Amino acid sequence: MYQQDTSLYMEAFSTGNKQELGKTSYQLLLIAGLKKEIEMARKLDPEKLAAEIREIGFCCQHCGKCCRRAFGDNKVAVIPSEIERIREYTSFSRLEIAGPFVPEAPTQDEASEDEEKWPETSLRPSEENKESLSPERLESLQEFIDFEGKIHAFGWILRRKRNGDCIFLESYTHKCRVYSVRPMLCSTYPFYIEGLRLQTCECEGLGSPISTEESRKLAENLLLRYVSELEDTLGTYENFVDFRRGKRSLELAKMSLKKGTCTCIVHDSEGSTEVID
Repeated sequence: MYQQDTSLYMEAFSTGNKQELGKTSYQLLLIAGLKKEIEMARKLDPEKLAAEIREIGFCCQHCGKCCRRAFGDNKVAVIPSEIERIREYTSFSRLEIAGPFVPEAPTQDEASEDEEKWPETSLRPSEENKESLSPERLESLQEFIDFEGKIHAFGWILRRKRNGDCIFLESYTHKCRVYSVRPMLCSTYPFYIEGLRLQTCECEGLGSPISTEESRKLAENLLLRYVSELEDTLGTYENFVDFRRGKRSLELAKMSLKKGTCTCIVHDSEGSTEVID
């Protein structure tokens, strides 16, 4: 469900002609490319996009499967403005709503539906990040660890419960508790735009009839999401300043993990935020 291409971040911030405390040459190329893509995205015809959506067809089945880990990748990418809308609606803190996106470990066995969960009203973060940041996983993230042992991440995802389901999903009704302010990824699922072209995710609702009015509304939301995500990524690249690494970076990160803590620096279009999980 998560659409952000994290491989670009991996390349942009770990390869290329690296300048101390500056941007890589590849990062500068990506900035230029993003500006061009944003310009082209704003010229996309919503009526043409709506026609494509009608041809594919879609009707939400209200099954909640896209929000549940048992049915696949349910990570939801969120940009700062979306986190703020949910914060105002719920009065939860930013860090209760979203956590840092850290490239995850290879797929493990899915959690059982009968596994112990946090209560519905709880907003404790999922154990997911700590599980993925094993000592072995840290080694593959070495380029993203600074001289203090802090891990640098790019972007946010909605917090999830211990069983992997979205924290805003009601277990028994499968309804969203923040439906009116849900992220754009959720409101446009299973559609998304990549490289100026309409794409779809797996969903049982695909192929069902959709009205002209609904297809137009969905097309407008898709274009808004596409441009918003591109602009947020552009802001992240423009604001980012490379961090200092050290010979003991990996060792320090492993020591912190052994003590049960993990410190991340999350970079987004608004700057950087330190998160201790």
